[in-house]
Amino acid sequence: MNKRLPLGFLAILLIVLLAGVGVAYGLWSETLTIDGIVNTGEVNVGFRNVNVEEGVAVNGILTKPEPKEKADAANCYTEILNKGFDNETLQVTTKGAYPSWHCFVTYEVVSTGNVPVHINKPGYKLIYGPKPAWKDLGITECKLFKAGKTTAEEESTCTETDPTKCPPAPSYWQLHEGDKLECKLTIHFNNYEGGEPISENSTYTFQYQIMAYQWNEKP
Repeated sequence: MNKRLPLGFLAILLIVLLAGVGVAYGLWSETLTIDGIVNTGEVNVGFRNVNVEEGVAVNGILTKPEPKEKADAANCYTEILNKGFDNETLQVTTKGAYPSWHCFVTYEVVSTGNVPVHINKPGYKLIYGPKPAWKDLGITECKLFKAGKTTAEEESTCTETDPTKCPPAPSYWQLHEGDKLECKLTIHFNNYEGGEPISENSTYTFQYQIMAYQWNEKP
């Protein structure tokens, strides 16, 4: 039996193969590629420059600093816990506190991240505190300092005797990298708070929270 292919078929097959080779070698091309790398920013704040001042009111008149002969009767201590890491805590402890004795803690909240942050006004949420509430326990006198500046740009304290003349307080402070917010924590109680006596040899606790969040979103 003759199994050879006809010459005509072979010729057609050769033409098809050559055409395929022509397409393979005749297609010029160039590929463009997009590679993407996204490096995210950081929201980061921390406590800095914590200072303590103690005073005492004698017959209703506050004296700062307290008299030297009374200075060791009560003391106020501070410590930054988890310093240098996320979610720092400013621990404030008083020992020997008594009515009309005052502890003033001035501190800075510094933005060290590159993402601008908002801190709500008053910016501090009292999670829990003494029962009944102490009238003179609070965070006041906040001042905003821009990076590298020594003069406050914006303050929350109004000296007008008529509160209606005070400008509206900002709903938040905005901090960019290097900006700082300086505030004062006051610890003070009287013999009676909210109609109830303050007990001797007792422990009272409180906690404030400061939330800093990216400037273009709300928590």
